[in-house]
Amino acid sequence: MKNSVLLLILSVLMIFACSELEEEKETGYLTLNISQSTGIKADVEITDFTIRIIDGRADMLKERLSNLPDQIALPVGTYIIEVYSMDFSDPKFEMPFYFGRTTVVIEAGETKEASLVCSQGNAGIKVVWSNDFSTLYRTYQAHINCNEGYLNYSSTETRTGYFLPGTVFITIFADGQTINGGTITLDARDMATATLRPKSTPSGSLSIDISIDETVNNRELEVIVDPEYTGPNSETNPYTIAQAIGRQGENSVWITGYIAGSKPSAGYDFVTGVWQATNIVLVDDIAETDDNKCIFVELGTGTYRNNLNLIANPDNLHRKIIIKGNLLTYYSRAGLRNLTGYSFQ
Repeated sequence: MKNSVLLLILSVLMIFACSELEEEKETGYLTLNISQSTGIKADVEITDFTIRIIDGRADMLKERLSNLPDQIALPVGTYIIEVYSMDFSDPKFEMPFYFGRTTVVIEAGETKEASLVCSQGNAGIKVVWSNDFSTLYRTYQAHINCNEGYLNYSSTETRTGYFLPGTVFITIFADGQTINGGTITLDARDMATATLRPKSTPSGSLSIDISIDETVNNRELEVIVDPEYTGPNSETNPYTIAQAIGRQGENSVWITGYIAGSKPSAGYDFVTGVWQATNIVLVDDIAETDDNKCIFVELGTGTYRNNLNLIANPDNLHRKIIIKGNLLTYYSRAGLRNLTGYSFQ
């Protein structure tokens, strides 16, 4: 009897021991080595940053760096490590944010070091009005918008606005005129200064000089703005898709393009052939596949959805259409919404 009890106790202890060994085998450890690139402001404290440890699509950990232990225990697996100074999703004044990312593989019983370099993750634009600009116009402001939102720069605005990397659209409003300022493609760490100065010409045309701070990404850009150009705005003279992309925010305008597909429920691969009834996508070139060169059209309900969606009307694919609505962001891309008219060419 005593031998049986002893064997039972030994068996239980062995089970616990094996469980502990198995648990130890399935766990590894992570240490962090975080540095900062040039260009980060001196008053920014990395210890105030947030760390995310991501397993697939799920957050394993999200915590302030100053609250972390020297070693982080993690189950065996592959992780994405992100460190960032703040959540930044839409344009803001005076809000640079800093970001670093790496991937690490955690192995059983081993300690792995994740090395991250944090650098500026967004781009800044400062608008400067030349001294002689006020002699040509009494009131003026600049509107800079992107897929995530917009900022208004008044004639007295001196702050730097920050945007996520990508294309921004410049519009100048001067004495009641709406002037298309074109587009700028920004990369992370770009710090652009847009200087608006009037040319000494009889037409009073404007030019925008864009310079990039050489302490970050060094690029040279120039955008020419013509105040005489108001653009087509009628059913017989509609905007092209390229023009419409650069004039987001305007209402009751006609645009023309080819129906190239529709945005699927996920992603932007609008030429998959898996159509959605809620939208169509217009392009200038029927072979276009770049979602940044398209207009996403919200069909709403009723007549427009019934007559234009590709599920019910597959023959509409690749037809050229003239359509009227408001140029408003849709699915985080250049869009046309609140439709009020259309016809096929």
